[in-house]
Amino acid sequence: MKKKVFILSFIFVAASFHCANSQELIDITKQAQEARELLEEEAERPWTFGAGFQVVISQAYSKNWVGSSNPSIGGQVLGNLFLRYSKNKFAWDNTLDIDYGMRFTFNPKPPRGAGTKYEKVSDELNFKSKIGRQAVGHWYYGAMFTLKSQLTNGYDPDNDTLLTSAFMTPGYLTLSIGMDYKRTMWSWYISPIGAKMITKSHNRFFEKEEFGVLKNKKLYTAMGASTHVVFSADIHKKINLNTKLELFYDYLGEYKQLRNLDMSFDMTWMFNITDWLSVSFKMALLYDYDVKFNVYDDQGNIIQIYDDAGQLTDLKTDHLQFQEYLGLTLGYKFKLPKAKSE
Repeated sequence: MKKKVFILSFIFVAASFHCANSQELIDITKQAQEARELLEEEAERPWTFGAGFQVVISQAYSKNWVGSSNPSIGGQVLGNLFLRYSKNKFAWDNTLDIDYGMRFTFNPKPPRGAGTKYEKVSDELNFKSKIGRQAVGHWYYGAMFTLKSQLTNGYDPDNDTLLTSAFMTPGYLTLSIGMDYKRTMWSWYISPIGAKMITKSHNRFFEKEEFGVLKNKKLYTAMGASTHVVFSADIHKKINLNTKLELFYDYLGEYKQLRNLDMSFDMTWMFNITDWLSVSFKMALLYDYDVKFNVYDDQGNIIQIYDDAGQLTDLKTDHLQFQEYLGLTLGYKFKLPKAKSE
């Protein structure tokens, strides 16, 4: 009797174990099938479109505070749009970044209106189009076009009637061919040859030498090598980092050493509080030897010198340009088409 009970118990346990393994096998097979269907669906949808919009609001006020500036209210709008195509070995990436910010500073003390002014704190228009075909592994043959400029006129901070820049004044356009190394979170584009064009389209600057463009000219063209490094990753489920480094070396430049090297770098940290509220920090560095700034003496006056033609002119020099901001950000982003899991 005990022998029969033991045999029946063994058969029951073995059957149960077999059923459990069979069910697990069925679940795994089902998941693999769903994953394959999702990949096939993604392959049939080569186009991807998305956008993100952010609004940064800042305010500052002080009263009877030694060393403080006048109260101010500021706002900044950031936008990012992308359109991508990927099928077989062909890839085409397009991005448009816009950054525009204003600050209103006012003087509450008599005489009212003194020191009150509007001023821009940021103004950027950045478009990039990169096309490539897979060569081997993560390497792609590629070509790239970029356009950088600003949206509205820029004025001297000490004289709001003196125009210093405008749309496509300066404007930077590059066209290059090279190799692109693409991974999930970063990419590295290398170009041994390409053209960089600087435009000075506003008529007020036509008879001046500005931004590296000669007098009575609206365009300067340089030939050189360039590289672009882009990194984007979720450091944490609530923290996102985006960085971008761009370098261009002018083969035909008249300067020596690194003065022919133009550099642009920006880094943005996003600390997400909710799906639509976050704290953002952005830092940007820019160097271009052809972009000059006035030189001032100890009293704040512009230093003037005589040029080669014997004419009195303002003394100018190059500088490393720096910008940063920290703010509370309201944002929204979307991506189409959505994956099944979203």
